[in-house]
Amino acid sequence: MENQAIEIKDYLKIIKRRSKFLVIPFVVISILSIVLSVVLPSVYRSMATILIEEQEIPSDLVRSTVTSFADQRIQVISQRIMTRPNLVEIIKKYDLYPKELKSKSEEKVLAEMRKSIKVETISADVAGKSGSGTKATIAFTLTFEDNNPAISQKVANELTSLFLKENIKSRTESAENATLFLSEESRRLKDKIQQIQTELATFKEKNLNQLPQISQLNQQELTSLNAQLLSLDSQERSLHEREFYLEGELAQIDPNALATNATGNRVFDMKDRLKVLESEYPSLQASYSASHPDVIKSKREIDSLKKQIGTNVDINKLNAELTNKKAELASLLKQYSDKHPDVVKLQRQITTLQQAMLTAKDDNATKTSVQPDNPAYITLKAQLESIHSESKSLGFTREQLTKKTEDLRKSLRQAPLVEKEYTDLVQELDNSNLRYREVSAREMEAQISQQLEVERKGERFTLIDPPQEPLEPISPNRIAILFLGLVFALASGFGSVFLVEMLGSTINNEKTIAAILGVGPLISIPYLESKEESESLSKKRNIFIIGTLIIFAVSVVVLHFLVMPLDIFWYRLLRVISNI
Repeated sequence: MENQAIEIKDYLKIIKRRSKFLVIPFVVISILSIVLSVVLPSVYRSMATILIEEQEIPSDLVRSTVTSFADQRIQVISQRIMTRPNLVEIIKKYDLYPKELKSKSEEKVLAEMRKSIKVETISADVAGKSGSGTKATIAFTLTFEDNNPAISQKVANELTSLFLKENIKSRTESAENATLFLSEESRRLKDKIQQIQTELATFKEKNLNQLPQISQLNQQELTSLNAQLLSLDSQERSLHEREFYLEGELAQIDPNALATNATGNRVFDMKDRLKVLESEYPSLQASYSASHPDVIKSKREIDSLKKQIGTNVDINKLNAELTNKKAELASLLKQYSDKHPDVVKLQRQITTLQQAMLTAKDDNATKTSVQPDNPAYITLKAQLESIHSESKSLGFTREQLTKKTEDLRKSLRQAPLVEKEYTDLVQELDNSNLRYREVSAREMEAQISQQLEVERKGERFTLIDPPQEPLEPISPNRIAILFLGLVFALASGFGSVFLVEMLGSTINNEKTIAAILGVGPLISIPYLESKEESESLSKKRNIFIIGTLIIFAVSVVVLHFLVMPLDIFWYRLLRVISNI
């Protein structure tokens, strides 16, 4: 068979001989394609076109807080719209998928509805700032597919409204959130600035003398104080010399040398009085007895004067020695400094003598009713007291200057550490102020941007082509189904014939015998059917026709009761034929 040259008449004989393998698949598949083209429900699509318009005010003047790309916003809004609550509400509102809800879960129905919703962007070539062309999304379409054209239009319209509202809501919320965030950040920075200012004020108050701007003044003031201390040293040295001189002069003058009584007679001092009494006492002893009152009085006065003069002599000696030591000290100070060993030793001796005189005066001082009246003594005494007062004043001034000098030196030593902390606080305050000004400026821009969104002056979605009720379905393509069904039926029929012929082992023509034996037959006798074979073939043909009719009838009944009524099927069939 493989090496035989098959002619067209051979093919026709094969088809005639295997006609039932050609007809049965062809009829069955053709009927199924016709039923399928009629039974498949029509799917209608309603589409809305939404234009993305730029903001009316130039972005150089007012910047929007919504900075994401249009594609991204469209996808985000799509996800927000196609949430479970929104889709369930739309399904209940328009009574969508009633059969599916009975036989499928809600999740599968929602997934099917999401597949019916499609959002597709429309891009165009636009010129960028650099002059190069780029793709930009200028619009997008929103479609919904359903078996009912009116329902598809209503649902598409509902989805379009949700899309436009969600865009406005999302842009407004974005602007409000940006404004709220910047306001809160501005308030936080303002509180931080106030806190830093309080800390800085407290730090300044606590370290006023160690601040960087005060350090130079402190250095100048320290130099001035050192000069004042040197001047005080010179003044004190001069006062000490003057004091030593006056004390020496005062020690050589009798304070009562010129005292007189009420009658104008001279009042003797204790030494002169003692001499007078001692010269008069022998005369009184010669004139009176020892128990005479005048003798007793003179004796007591002499003893008292001797006792007092003896004490005064001791004090005078101490005073004379003290005067000499002070004179020596004044002489040494002209040659050496205060820290010279001889000067220090002499100062200690002077201190010891002064303490001894104070002790002697406290223990043995005598009170006399006669006040000093020697003008020279009084003048020197007044000058000495003035020097003492001035020395005390200079000492107090020295203490104040020394204390102030120590404070300034301490402040200068602490100044570097204080300057570091002060610089850190000032720098933090400057950074916070800079950040606050930036945030305040952005807050103002965000408020303007928020007003831009409220007044619908920013980028917006505009419905330029609302959803319409579709007149023609988009699927199924019934003509294509019929055509493909016919082609598939023919291919299946011929394929069945070829397969059966290839698998068959019968010899049906002379060429096969010649191919097998190598010699052709002498003559071929056609097959003669007997009466029984003719009746059997007729019976099989009738059974085939009756079976085909029964199958067709059963298919019609099943179609009518399980798929769709026959009148609707007939109407759709006529419509398909009319479209062809």
